[in-house]
Amino acid sequence: MNHNRLGGAIQRLTRVTMAPWARRALRSPEAAGYALLRLSGESRLMQDDATTGLDRYPTIFAFTKASLPGAQALLSFGCATGEEVFTLRRYFSEAHLLGLDIHPGNVARCRRRLAAAPDPAIVFRRAGDTRALATASMDAIFCLAVMRRGDLNAHPGAPRCDGILRFDRFAAQIEDFARVLRPGGLLAVNHSNFRLCDTPAARLFAPRLVLPATPDPRTPLFGTDHSRLADQAYGETVFERL
Repeated sequence: MNHNRLGGAIQRLTRVTMAPWARRALRSPEAAGYALLRLSGESRLMQDDATTGLDRYPTIFAFTKASLPGAQALLSFGCATGEEVFTLRRYFSEAHLLGLDIHPGNVARCRRRLAAAPDPAIVFRRAGDTRALATASMDAIFCLAVMRRGDLNAHPGAPRCDGILRFDRFAAQIEDFARVLRPGGLLAVNHSNFRLCDTPAARLFAPRLVLPATPDPRTPLFGTDHSRLADQAYGETVFERL
C-alpha cells in the first residue's frame, strides 16, 4: 500500500473509531477547547457545543419579562458566545446581566463583543457553576440547552446516559440555582437531558410556564438512575423559586 492510500485509510479509521467530540476537535478551535476541558478532567463540563443565536427562545424571554418587569439581576448560565446575554438586554433594558461560561475562548469572544459596544451593566466571567455567586442575588436564571450532552445524539435510543452525563451533577446545579435565586425569582431550564421535577430541589420550585410537551429526539430524557425515560415528553420550562 502506498503512502497516499495508507494515509487515506488512517483518516477513514480515525473517523470511525474516534468519539464524536474528538472528531469535532479536529475541525474547529472552539471544539478543541472543549476537548481540552474534557481531557483535563473538568467535572463541571456539561454542554460541549456553543451553538447559539440571537433571540432563540422568545416565548421564554417574553414570559420572564412579563412576570418580572422590574428584574434587576439576570444570569445567563452557559452563555456561549454571548448572544443570549445581548438578547436579554433587548428585553430588560435596565437590568444587570451576567454571562457565565466554562469555555475560556467563549468568554474571550463575549468580552471582545462587549468592548466593541460597551455596556457597564453587562459582565462576562469564566465559570462552570454558580458557587461563587451570592445567595439570593439573582431575579432570573436562564439555563437553556446547557444541561445536556450532544454526544447522546450520536447514540439514538441509547438506554443509559451515565457513561456520558450524570444526574447528580444536574441535581447539584439545580440545588445551587435555588440558592442563588431570590424568592419569587424565575429559573428557565430547557433542552436538558434531565427533568427538574426529578431533582430533590424540585420542592423549592413551582412550574410557571409549561410549553407543549413533545418529544425532542435531539435531547433525549433520562431519569435519576440514568435510564432512558419511557415518556420523552416534558414541557415544564420556567419555574418560580418559592
